[in-house]
Amino acid sequence: MKKAIVTGATGFIGSSFVEFLCDKGIDVLSLGRKKISELSTRRKKKIEKSTYVQISMNEISNLKYKIREIKWSPGDACVFYNLAWGGINQLSDLSIEAQMENVSESVSALETANELKCLTFCQIGTMEEAFTYKYMELDYNKDSEYNRHVIYASSKIAAKYALKANASRLDINFIYVLHSHVMGVDDYKDSFLQVTLKKLMEKKELIFSSGEQYFDVISVFDCCNGYYLIGKKGKHNSEYWVGSGDPRKLRNYVERMYKLYPSGEEMQFGKLEYNDVKLSKSDFSIKNLYKDTGYQPKKSYEQVVVELYDYFKNNELI
Repeated sequence: MKKAIVTGATGFIGSSFVEFLCDKGIDVLSLGRKKISELSTRRKKKIEKSTYVQISMNEISNLKYKIREIKWSPGDACVFYNLAWGGINQLSDLSIEAQMENVSESVSALETANELKCLTFCQIGTMEEAFTYKYMELDYNKDSEYNRHVIYASSKIAAKYALKANASRLDINFIYVLHSHVMGVDDYKDSFLQVTLKKLMEKKELIFSSGEQYFDVISVFDCCNGYYLIGKKGKHNSEYWVGSGDPRKLRNYVERMYKLYPSGEEMQFGKLEYNDVKLSKSDFSIKNLYKDTGYQPKKSYEQVVVELYDYFKNNELI
């Protein structure tokens, strides 16, 4: 891989991945719907290491004209990473129409990558897909579990199969990528663990479910490294999970965070009801990724928590 095209480049993972590739000496064309001036200072610095093109996914088929104008060429060893995924209010909203648009736009991105003679097309999925497969097998007359991400994840699954079917008739390698929960500085979303860290810093009440469900966390650095290795060494028609290789019960992540930054407040597990399906340790397996690419995570969970703590503290985000 000498060059890369990255959609969804202005997001948390996207901007970090663009910077990661650029630091590896890869010539990156980063794509996003926002103007660079609209980005935070931190993300702007990351994106400016690349060649940036403002483009919406509904016009991705026009990319060949855009790059011709700026005299950028994918060359003969380019990987196309499709991270882009939109929603009306948020990625996991309940708008079926908006989610289905993502499916057709992903297929258009694949066809564009093929037209540009990219070697490989990597579609980025979501951890929620693992929940959704189990959720769809429930007996709705007996089970009460509910997953608010099911429409979002179902659309991701639909995109996977649509892309796989289309890739079979094109001259391009297709790889599907899933990943565990990604933590790191510059993530604007209030995930459970980020919220928990803020509660510890503010010495707020700590009320949780039993926390017995399995979970997995990786640093944004390891996520980016996984993507990079997949683009470089991944095999056609393969599906890889980028994770830590050591999933734990959710309670364990909370306890390890508390050990780093004890607030004095009691951790009250089992006070909230957990009404979602549960994943097993095997759902987070990185066995295929390690076998094909040699991927191994570099950053510990504790390192990520410390970085996040320092970021919150220095930026007065609590």
